[in-house]
Amino acid sequence: MNSELEYLPVPAADLDRIRCNGHDDYGNRLLPQISGDGAPLRCCLRLSVAGEEISLIAHRPSPLGGAYAEVGPVFIHVGECPGYAGDGFPSDFLERHAVLRPYDEAGLMLDGVLVEPGTSEGELKRLFDDPAVALVHVRNVVAGCWNFSVRRRTA
Repeated sequence: MNSELEYLPVPAADLDRIRCNGHDDYGNRLLPQISGDGAPLRCCLRLSVAGEEISLIAHRPSPLGGAYAEVGPVFIHVGECPGYAGDGFPSDFLERHAVLRPYDEAGLMLDGVLVEPGTSEGELKRLFDDPAVALVHVRNVVAGCWNFSVRRRTA
């Protein structure tokens, strides 16, 4: 466990708004589909199991703004879920290849690191050794999709 870092899914307030409105912030309808195994859920930071009701929505993961604050596709549960309550790197993402992208307070990307399965936690610690790093996106290697964000835990 790494209590110095906080692992951030799609914010609960955003999910509540999307579920209430029936569409994401970009006009895409919340279309339920029954999942197979392994869809990366960005509401609770785990992989889906067969039979769950999920939807693909558009989401802008960076609260920092700037030119790197792109919008991309993410899977979420259609109905409410408990969110991510873990204290550490989400276990379903530990043994996956990933790209780590650190950003400064202005939203400018500082680096990009391709990590091997099982090494993301150590690389995150190394990236956060740089005081200029405000936020790190953990991304899918093949599609480039955002999986979740990481920031220093505030007191």
